[in-house]
Amino acid sequence: MRRVRQVLSEPLVHFLIIGAVVFGAWSALDRSPRDSDAQVIEVGPGRIAQLYQMFSRTWQRPPTPLELNGLVEAFVKEEIFYREGARMGLDRDDTVIRRRMQQKMEFLIEPRDAELNPSDEQLRAYLAENAAAFHVPVRIAFRQVFFDPTRHGDTLKADIARLLAAIEADESGEVPKDAGDPTLLPPAMPLMRADQIAANFGTEFAEALAVAPAGRWTGPLTSTFGQHLVFVDERTEKRDPSLDEVRDPVLREWQSAKRRTIADERYGALRANYEVIVTLPDDDRTSTVDADHD
Repeated sequence: MRRVRQVLSEPLVHFLIIGAVVFGAWSALDRSPRDSDAQVIEVGPGRIAQLYQMFSRTWQRPPTPLELNGLVEAFVKEEIFYREGARMGLDRDDTVIRRRMQQKMEFLIEPRDAELNPSDEQLRAYLAENAAAFHVPVRIAFRQVFFDPTRHGDTLKADIARLLAAIEADESGEVPKDAGDPTLLPPAMPLMRADQIAANFGTEFAEALAVAPAGRWTGPLTSTFGQHLVFVDERTEKRDPSLDEVRDPVLREWQSAKRRTIADERYGALRANYEVIVTLPDDDRTSTVDADHD
């Protein structure tokens, strides 16, 4: 409404409104014979404001009087063609028009903002009913030393066991800087979900890492890249989050489900006004159609 009031405050729009009023008064006083078949197309201040606003948004400037007159005339032309086309039945059995009308109807039955503004109680209930979708999954932080099987060949297992024994024998538990083989993989990974680890290192590696002991080096674990010694620094178990932790995704899912429910209910109310009769083709015709598609 504020935007419309701003548009209506424009001097150009004032001029057009005054012109419309003068034209209307002249028409009321005109006693000349009228064509009884003439149809009326009204272009009022609201429509002019809409055309003015659309042009301004598109071109980042207001239209000139000549341009606004052209917009009005284009609207009149569109309205005339629409009415004449509808009178001739051109809108019937047209897939494009039917789909466009469906889209407009679906827009009209969209829920209002107030209907998509749940209380915390509603969100908590939705979270409880759909807990599995919002679980906080297992997360693991770990370090790794990589061994390339192509570099070690038959000595791979022995080389890994030798390094593991050396680490365990060192009281500091530190891994030599030159341990393992060169790789672009980071030596340490922060807390990551199990599915993210699987995406980066493979499912077999992620599953083995999930049960690997924490606080010491162990292995080897097989990834899509090769073999690894790993040190699990931290592991958080799967748990159910509080509403505050997952409020945004819960709100999105609640609104999506609510929107579908309202749309289904409103469509059901519309459909109840219609009797739907479906006549299936007979067997011979069905057989013919199937044969044509083979």
